[in-house]
Amino acid sequence: MARAVLLLGAEGAVAEQLVGAAQTLEIHLHIATHRELYRSCPDELRKQLAGTVFTDFRSTAYAVDQLAEYCAQEGIGGVAVDRETLSPVAAALTDRLGLPGHDPATAQSARGKWRMAQTLRTRGVPGPRTVAVVSPEAAEERLRSAGLHYPVVVRPAEGSGSIGLTLVETPDELPGAVRRALEWREDITYGIRFDAVAVIQEHLKGAEYSVETVLHRGGCTHLAIVRRMSTGGRNSEELGRTLPADMDELTRITILATVERGLAALGLRDGIAHSHLKMTAEGPRLIEVGAGPPDGPVMEMIEHATGVSVAAAYLQAVLGELPDTRPTRSGAVALRFINTPRHGVFRGLSGLAASPHVIAVRSYAEPGDLVGSTHSKYTRLGHVIVLASGPDQADARADEAIAGISSCIES
Repeated sequence: MARAVLLLGAEGAVAEQLVGAAQTLEIHLHIATHRELYRSCPDELRKQLAGTVFTDFRSTAYAVDQLAEYCAQEGIGGVAVDRETLSPVAAALTDRLGLPGHDPATAQSARGKWRMAQTLRTRGVPGPRTVAVVSPEAAEERLRSAGLHYPVVVRPAEGSGSIGLTLVETPDELPGAVRRALEWREDITYGIRFDAVAVIQEHLKGAEYSVETVLHRGGCTHLAIVRRMSTGGRNSEELGRTLPADMDELTRITILATVERGLAALGLRDGIAHSHLKMTAEGPRLIEVGAGPPDGPVMEMIEHATGVSVAAAYLQAVLGELPDTRPTRSGAVALRFINTPRHGVFRGLSGLAASPHVIAVRSYAEPGDLVGSTHSKYTRLGHVIVLASGPDQADARADEAIAGISSCIES
């Protein structure tokens, strides 16, 4: 029987990489999405799909009922997601069908930051102290009763990335930050309603990392520890990432052990996960875990550095097959994002110097697109990836490549 996977969502670079990997592995890839979103999918992507089903992810019960019937008809053997927001739907669906997947009992914890913090704390996984608030007026008292001290991080209880996140340094700033976090009520792509809760977290100090892991029957294969860089400050801007992360063996072991405890606590068993943590003076602290693939550029940089296709390993894992995670090369790669705080009409990028070390350049916006969002200070316009022999050299080459790039945006 042909191998077939249903991909929940198909609206970005991750979907494109999964489609390409499915072609290579001779897997029949189907997608489930909203009808209006499907219209925006590139024609080339649509041509490579084995099938499409339209559903409504705003209701998990409705989606699972409909998709279970589709999977039975089409002989689907695995379920993947293009973003962690849809991981609870995937867990419920695989549980219904008896397919490889994550524990549905803890699936919601793998999306909501408040539930996740509670689950990790009760299982003894070290992380930032976290409290939940439902109103700006209650925030200061909750902060004091939990013994939290400024600065603190305020963010929505659900949603991905740094949307709605604020670093708060004084009591006067707290109500406004909570109010902004509470405004983030639904996923902007699928319209999934989020809990009307904001979380306040201890602001951890230390080097920042992500760990990308493939899971097969509960076992972990860590593809990479990636160093993350940002500007810091009240409205932090992520600058990029570098692989490999330069660290001693003891630090590497303690980071991976903490991640594995977190993955087990959240019931992640078959698929892929990306974990975000900081290495503090007291040791590693797990901030959050995404039960889905990392961003497309991160998948791309891992493949350039190691030769491992993250997309292919993910598809194999959800089918219950042993993922191919054997590195075929060893190199250093640096990723830098092209960001702008400006709002307006995007006209293009300029200034990328010719270099044999630049192995990928991508613009996320087309000329004429409107850029800028009320939900975040910066808009990510694209990225650059460079190759080097070591992480220090990769950083230098990436910084040089990004320094000359400018964006043209008309207000």
